Amino acid sequence: MPARFPYLATAALLCLLLASMVPSAVATEAAWARIQSGGYTILLQAGETPRAAAQPGDDECSGRVLSDRGHQLAQKLGARFAARSIRIEKLLTSSSCAARETARLSFGSVAAEVLPSLDTGADQQQTEALRAAINTFQGKGNLVIMTDRNHIAALTGITPRPSEAVVVAPAKDGQTINVAGRIIFD
Repeated sequence: MPARFPYLATAALLCLLLASMVPSAVATEAAWARIQSGGYTILLQAGETPRAAAQPGDDECSGRVLSDRGHQLAQKLGARFAARSIRIEKLLTSSSCAARETARLSFGSVAAEVLPSLDTGADQQQTEALRAAINTFQGKGNLVIMTDRNHIAALTGITPRPSEAVVVAPAKDGQTINVAGRIIFD
């Protein structure tokens, strides 16, 4: 009988691990369902780069800016949105080459609009400008903001993983922003 105890402990640990994974999968599906109806803002990070990418405002994004992994993830991201028929009505991005390339690879059919408040660090004035863009967005589709984790964290208090989206909606009842869900892609 004592020989079975390690197996029981391992089985219990495995059950706890699996149980902890279910809530994120359910939360991801709930967020997908929300954006299916439109009217939300989806905050995404630009893809990873193998080197220092061109600086914001640099119009010369020559060559491939994203790493192989960043390139693949950006294409997969767009394919996932297309497979679920998620409508993207507006796409805002910083002027960094990485953000623009990620936007192009993910949502090439939607013209990306450069938003200057996404170009530098997430200070209070820039965060307020982003919050205003989110709170005033009205559409049948969704707004995608291609930015960096600093801006996402300043807006939502969430530091997303590289392959994660934070879904937000206009503020309600004195909130500064309404976090509606998170989508984990990997």
